[in-house]
Amino acid sequence: METSPILTRIIDQACGPLAERIEEQRMPAIMRVHPSVFGHIHDIRAREMADGYPLMFLGMELAPDARLPLEGFAFVD
Repeated sequence: METSPILTRIIDQACGPLAERIEEQRMPAIMRVHPSVFGHIHDIRAREMADGYPLMFLGMELAPDARLPLEGFAFVD
């Protein structure tokens, strides 16, 4: 899996809907992503995870969701 382009696409796709939610004062608490994407971001942020911090991405906690396609995401309030 070529993860960097996938992460870039997910960020690009998420920014518009996220900006709309922020304007409406509805900042999501969690962003769900495919487990492979979650694993890659987890590896990048391993030090923070080892220190006991939640995995944060774009200002939200990140959670894996196997129901999502590889480049999919979902916000949770």
